[in-house]
Amino acid sequence: MKKLLVLLVLVCGYGGFAQNDVPMEDTNIYSLTGLQVKPEFPGGVAALNALVNERYVKAGFPSEVKGRLYATFVIEKDGTLSEIKILRNNDLEKTKALIGILKELPKWSPGQLGGKPVRVMYSVPLEIGR
Repeated sequence: MKKLLVLLVLVCGYGGFAQNDVPMEDTNIYSLTGLQVKPEFPGGVAALNALVNERYVKAGFPSEVKGRLYATFVIEKDGTLSEIKILRNNDLEKTKALIGILKELPKWSPGQLGGKPVRVMYSVPLEIGR
């Protein structure tokens, strides 16, 4: 009876120590430091500013109003942007428009670590009206 009880405990307890072969998805957000491949907008930051300005004017905002704003966002593994924030802007209407513009941009080349795409926090100055 003791042997049967020990065998039952061993068999039932064995499954609790088995490893799961399904790899965990990396949802961490990395900084640019230490990445093997940094994320990049097609054409670089100059192309990003030009496209943002073009769409900003098309949205009905005057091109004569000049200024520098800062945007922070997460570049996702697929190159899309999320968690977009506009800093140093007190105009809610313009902030919403700029967030919409950034959401509709072409996809970025994502950052890579260990040969795999990762989520990256990115900050960029936006030159509006220049």
